Amino acid sequence: MKRLLTALLAVFFVFSLQAQEDRFAALGAKLEEYFAALAGDPIPVQNAECDFLIESCKDSLTRQFVALKIYDHYLNSKIMGDDGVAVHVADTWLIPGKVAMKDEMDLLNAKVFAEFNRQAQLGAAAPALVARDDAGEAVSLPVKGEYTVLYFYDTSCSTCRIETPRLCSFLKETDFPLQAVAFYTGNKEEEWARYRATSLNVPGLVHAWDPDLESDFQRKYGVLQTPRMFLIGPDGTVLGRGLDTPALRMLTEQLSGKEGYVYGTQEGTALYEKVFAGYGDDLKPEDVLDVAAYVAERTYGEGNTDSYRHMEGDLLYWLSSQTGEVYKEGTRLFIDKYILNEPGLWNRDEDVSQVMSMALMMKELLARTPVGSTVPDLKVHGTLLRKPCLFRKGSKDGVFSLRKADYLVFYTKGCGRCEETLAAALSLADNKAKVLLVNMDTLLENHPEEARQLLDAFDLSGLPYVMQLGPGGVVQHKYLEL
Repeated sequence: MKRLLTALLAVFFVFSLQAQEDRFAALGAKLEEYFAALAGDPIPVQNAECDFLIESCKDSLTRQFVALKIYDHYLNSKIMGDDGVAVHVADTWLIPGKVAMKDEMDLLNAKVFAEFNRQAQLGAAAPALVARDDAGEAVSLPVKGEYTVLYFYDTSCSTCRIETPRLCSFLKETDFPLQAVAFYTGNKEEEWARYRATSLNVPGLVHAWDPDLESDFQRKYGVLQTPRMFLIGPDGTVLGRGLDTPALRMLTEQLSGKEGYVYGTQEGTALYEKVFAGYGDDLKPEDVLDVAAYVAERTYGEGNTDSYRHMEGDLLYWLSSQTGEVYKEGTRLFIDKYILNEPGLWNRDEDVSQVMSMALMMKELLARTPVGSTVPDLKVHGTLLRKPCLFRKGSKDGVFSLRKADYLVFYTKGCGRCEETLAAALSLADNKAKVLLVNMDTLLENHPEEARQLLDAFDLSGLPYVMQLGPGGVVQHKYLEL
């Protein structure tokens, strides 16, 4: 507790020198230092430190600020296992009412979060599930006595369209003794069968589902959205949660004692977050190439090919998570020049499976319906937004031609960015633009053939996806952010 006590004294000293309204700003800055100092400590240690810090606050407003700051930090942390601290704070302080949340909705959200994340925490025993396999037989999970990767997915999940092929590539080339289980979270048997045949065709992979939701897998493993991935040890202990394939690869490399490089780590992400933050709103696609060129000069230019591969590969993974027209165009230029144009530098097994395969997949997605091309002559179910007038309403549900719209907006349910985009789309319609809204969830459920055609024609791996069209359906802009 010594480092925490020292920091607390420093905070109270700062408070004595500053005006009352500046107190929480100063305390917030100190808390960020605490979080950095605690990072990497075992979760029980972090729980105890956070409890001590909250208890040390003498008045209710300060205690509320500190507790909510801690909760928000660990709730949104990208460090695996940190959400366990958020559960602890919710269970210990927020849900019992020892610290008041700002409103009833925040409290309800905290209760839901804790309820769906208390189990399957790092170091805990993995909850037992009984589901059905693709032959209709009962299957018990996780697999006893083996390392098990448990991958929850949905056939309509846009993010799964990226994660599934990455996981399959890893499973096919790894020599780690791993039993993989792909758990379908939906209830459409025909869609599941097609997905198994086309997207999850990996020898030895166990397929499972629970269409009647009898296993309570959502609550036990916190499956409120997909994909969701766990690594479970032979003794049933949770070794990894909230994983993606690079993180799974890193864990298995650590467990096997290998030293192969894993792309897309937190360190690489943090580096490029800082680099590109400096560009702000002035970023241009060519700036992505400038960053890659600087990396190449300081690594490959000095004869260090390993550092070149690691840093350019990390840049690829970071770019894969970015949205917006500028980043997407920059990514396309980067892939062509620094990955696919240098195949001899990416010929090691780890580079082929992690970098080249990712680059090829992203290039194919980015190339779909490019600027200057004409969108397919398709009619789909959606909502057309128009400027309302005396004789018509501002929106109309029906079947519409893609080529008749000024803007196409593809979205999904339960997506915060989608909700913001839909709100912005109303302003476009008020300015006399015709905006076609396409709900991919509804389309996949009620009009699967239309959905398939759209998924084949456009890069819908990340939603919302917005395109601006000119006369005749010619693409003027794609990956717009409204």
